[in-house]
Amino acid sequence: MTLSTRGSLVRRQQHGGILLWLLVVLVVCILVFVVYLLRVPLLRAFGDWWVVSDRLEKAQAIVVLGGDSTGSDRVQRAVTLYREGWAPRLVVSGPAVRTYLSEAELMQREALKLGVPQDKLLVVPHTTTSTLEEALHLRKVFAEHGLRRVIVVTSNFHARRVRRIFRKLLREHGTQVWVDAAADRRFVPERWWQEREGRAVLLLEILKTIYAWWELRHVPPPATGAGHGLLALADVL
Repeated sequence: MTLSTRGSLVRRQQHGGILLWLLVVLVVCILVFVVYLLRVPLLRAFGDWWVVSDRLEKAQAIVVLGGDSTGSDRVQRAVTLYREGWAPRLVVSGPAVRTYLSEAELMQREALKLGVPQDKLLVVPHTTTSTLEEALHLRKVFAEHGLRRVIVVTSNFHARRVRRIFRKLLREHGTQVWVDAAADRRFVPERWWQEREGRAVLLLEILKTIYAWWELRHVPPPATGAGHGLLALADVL
């Protein structure tokens, strides 16, 4: 092969490489433009997909998790399910908001105001700081009270993480769990990207969900030794 022929071949290869890169850039630009045009239905579809809610069955209790909105969306949804007859009692769970008052007690007041009798309420104040810790605490409470079928009510944006955690920690140890997503004014799937709070809530929840998947891998199994008593035994039956 002569020097001129070799140079011509190199130039053709370079030319072909440039054309390929131009084609790739063009395709990427087209895809970006299409995504931009379809951004509204895509963002709405993602919001709808993120929210999960189980098909409910009759249970022994409806559980309201801590972290309710200022409008008591979770409590109101739980009371609606109670009135519809899905379970005969409510469990309200929440951490302290003051040294003298817990969120669980605030939810109790709200439920009483909405007509739930006091003897149908189980108030569970605690000091946990995460959904996973709350689930571990509630697992013990359920065992103490013989609750093996529960409906867990939480906010729509929180439901996916809750379902993952509660299925892992409770279903695998004999407690049937259904998760019900309450509509929450902080996150509206149809327009979450248009509101600052909606964007912040979803981004933070995605990060927490990813972390929860990792965290669940390191949760020790419930104790089974005789020295832990009836509560530990009930956890694993």
